[in-house]
Amino acid sequence: MSAPVPPPRGGAGGPPGEHGTRVLVVEDDPAQARLVEVLVSAAGLAHAGTVATAADAIRLASRADIILMDYQLEGGRSGLDALREIRTADGGLGAAVVLMTRHGSERVAAEALHLGASDYVIKDDSFARLLPEVLARVVRMREMERHLGEAQQLAIRAERRAAIAEIVVALSHEINNPLMALTAQLDLVWLDEAAFPAESRAALERAREQLARIADLLRRLAELDHEDATTYVGATRMTDLGKRGSGAGGRATS
Repeated sequence: MSAPVPPPRGGAGGPPGEHGTRVLVVEDDPAQARLVEVLVSAAGLAHAGTVATAADAIRLASRADIILMDYQLEGGRSGLDALREIRTADGGLGAAVVLMTRHGSERVAAEALHLGASDYVIKDDSFARLLPEVLARVVRMREMERHLGEAQQLAIRAERRAAIAEIVVALSHEINNPLMALTAQLDLVWLDEAAFPAESRAALERAREQLARIADLLRRLAELDHEDATTYVGATRMTDLGKRGSGAGGRATS
């Protein structure tokens, strides 16, 4: 191998690429590393740095969206070793890893895919032509994964709202009838408020206020259009009924 590449060269602090996608180059051959850096920049991606060892690749993995990983690295550990440790640490949810391997290393490439690499490229005469295509494919794949994740979150939220709506309908049906009956009875009693001592009138007024509070709670439940939660006790969370949705004019007092 040639002289090692000083780790890291470049960095995520530089100007972002056209797509905002950060690419970490892991390559111990300086000439090959420079070629890869040029291809990354030409693809409109951000160069997040260049390192020459598996240890540095593992250390800087969280700073990148894509890692271009050579198989043979300086320091005695291979690109597969780095890939294995990166995937163990991020659970497969971190940067996309593209393995770069010499011609005739299809077995290594297959093992990389098994370990969680997104793609691979053979370092032969077609490398400079194929790497941009591989990068474009990985960027598209990450975008599709992001959109899929957003769609899944929207679906989960829609299901949650539908479940909440069903509970609200059931609660309203079961509570409204006795609530209306109690309110009507208190209103009848209130017609003779003059016959009661001041203490009893105050108690009746407090009872009417609590019934009105229950009615207001049912109304807020029916108008609920968000899923924001607040801490209740310890780790227990509860839906924040004091917060109105975007169409209801901000927060309401309880």
